[in-house]
Amino acid sequence: MSGLKTLLIFSIIFFVNTVNATKLSKAFEALHVYNYFEAKHLFEKSLKSETAAASYGLSVIYYRSDNPFSNIDSAYKYCIKSANAFQLISVKKKALYLSYPISEKAIDSLQKMINEKAFEIYKSKNTIDELNKFIDYYISAPQCFDAIDLRNSMAFLDAKKKDTPVAYKIFIETYPFAREIPEAQIRYSVTLFHYLTENNTISEFEQFLIKEPDSPFITEAQNAIYELTTIHGTIKEYHDFIKKYPSNRNVETAWNTIYSIYTADYKIETINKFRNEFPDFPFPETITQDLELSPKQLFPVRELGKWGFADTLGRISIPCIYDWVGDFSEGLSECGLNGKSGFIDKSGKLVIPFVYEQVEAFKNGFSIVQQNENYGVINKIGKLISKFEYDEIAEYSEGLASVGIKDKYGYIDETGKLTIPINFSKAGDFSEGYASVEFGGQSGFIDRSGKIVIANKYDWVDNFKNGLAKVKSLKKFGIINKNGSTVLPCEFDLIGEFSEGAIMVVKEHNYGFADTGGTLFVPVEYDYSGSPLLFKNGYAVVEKNKKQNLIDKSGKLFSTKDFDRIEPFNEGLAAVLKKDKWGFVDIKMKLQIPYSFQAVSNFCEGLAKVRKNDKFGFVSYIGKVVVDFLYDEAEDFNKGICIVSLEEKFGLIDIAGNSLIPVECDAIKKFNEFVIKIEKNTKLAYYNTSTLKYIWKEEGF
Repeated sequence: MSGLKTLLIFSIIFFVNTVNATKLSKAFEALHVYNYFEAKHLFEKSLKSETAAASYGLSVIYYRSDNPFSNIDSAYKYCIKSANAFQLISVKKKALYLSYPISEKAIDSLQKMINEKAFEIYKSKNTIDELNKFIDYYISAPQCFDAIDLRNSMAFLDAKKKDTPVAYKIFIETYPFAREIPEAQIRYSVTLFHYLTENNTISEFEQFLIKEPDSPFITEAQNAIYELTTIHGTIKEYHDFIKKYPSNRNVETAWNTIYSIYTADYKIETINKFRNEFPDFPFPETITQDLELSPKQLFPVRELGKWGFADTLGRISIPCIYDWVGDFSEGLSECGLNGKSGFIDKSGKLVIPFVYEQVEAFKNGFSIVQQNENYGVINKIGKLISKFEYDEIAEYSEGLASVGIKDKYGYIDETGKLTIPINFSKAGDFSEGYASVEFGGQSGFIDRSGKIVIANKYDWVDNFKNGLAKVKSLKKFGIINKNGSTVLPCEFDLIGEFSEGAIMVVKEHNYGFADTGGTLFVPVEYDYSGSPLLFKNGYAVVEKNKKQNLIDKSGKLFSTKDFDRIEPFNEGLAAVLKKDKWGFVDIKMKLQIPYSFQAVSNFCEGLAKVRKNDKFGFVSYIGKVVVDFLYDEAEDFNKGICIVSLEEKFGLIDIAGNSLIPVECDAIKKFNEFVIKIEKNTKLAYYNTSTLKYIWKEEGF
């Protein structure tokens, strides 16, 4: 290239650059004085030759809101264009741009402001679509993360408003990386579970388990099947459940419930019968243990202020770690620890945790428990049968228990279901299929379905016994049968209790006896002195003109003699009173033991308790004093042993009057057939009346 030509090219380039530089300078001058029309026109003309600077200028115009060209998206577009072009220009031009001033820092600062403003604009529109536009367009903006979080949050809120499995599934698939995904997955599972099982049927839960094997609600579905298939709580239902759903998580509970129901009385013969009837019971060790423990006698004992149990050899079988313990009932004992109550079995295993304020001993497989001042019912595996919603709960009778809320009563069954509504002001136990209830101030009877079978027209009613019930109307007593028919009209001032098919009836201070058919076989003509009278061994006491005799069921007097007092025969002798002294006569009315005692009781185990000189002793059939008159009080002999007392202290004697335990104890009570519980100076001991030895003594006894 010739020198002239080269000089010409450089001259043209210099001229163009000078023109462009002049145009760019004028553009920035116009921008400086807010002449946006001129500035925009000049920047657009300079875009091709001065891309970095012109784009920067246009970005500023579009960023600003004081001109008609304001557009944040255009500002962002030209700012990015300026930044990219700036990286490609020479160092010399970069230095030249400083006079405008344009630098990498200035461009970055502008971009930062644009990002912030754009985010606020798009966020203010408050829609998912607008936030998505921001995210897609401003891909390099750090605010994208906030926009994504906000967009996801809004989408999740929409899904929650719909609250359907479809809505949650769409959210999860659309926004798989959203921080709400864990909650969305939970909500999806919940709503799907409820959607697929909305009718709460067994078939729905079965299909759910097939369709959703990985659902976190597998447990709930299995539990629902268990509850629905065993709704009546019968052994057959539980066993059918086990056979049909062998993989259900509740199979073990079902087996334990069957065992608990079947062996509620905890008797050896019942446990053996269960083993024979259910050979497939998967816990034979439980049967083996209970067969060993069932007959085992355990006694509450105390060591260092804590309670446990000792066996018949006096060995501590269950450690003394409890605040209190109760006697074992149906194989379980209620215990207290740290102010709460629970149950342990005879091995000392905690069966029902210490979570209740109060508990009652198990009866017929159920215990009434208290929590937060309300009562519920649990079974022997600790399952809550009835919720804590009642002020009162009575023991079960014939499969139903009366419950009360605010002085109104109804009945629950053994599954805890309220089968008879809470409508009555009083509700009694079921007996022979009927229960006495009161409403409207009057009493009647309902059956197990809650149907009124005998109208509420009585002032008072008693339970049915042997098909008969005592009733009261207009202050008079009578007897009805289960049809509601009158057996004895309500015309008596008092009615006693049935004994040997006869019942005492009182009218106008006279009494007689009626049979179960309502026939007065002993006329109401004898003088009533206020004591209830019963037939015993075929005879009852009758009194006339302050003289007594015995009468049989034919209405015939036993003898022609009249006594001041006479008691029915027992062990072949009858106690009789004459001139304030008691003696005994035989069946021929011959005096066998002279009139010499202040008071007597019937013969028991060949001896009769008698009082003389204000002290009690015992005599034999022939009147021989076997136990001297030493005691203020004495119980009847029981298996050759008698508890006696003197000056408020207690002791134990044998049938010969020998002292087994000195009369120096504070209390002596029968614990079972052969064991008595003794308290002395606040200390406790147990004594075996068959071996005549102490089983266990508390330290210091």
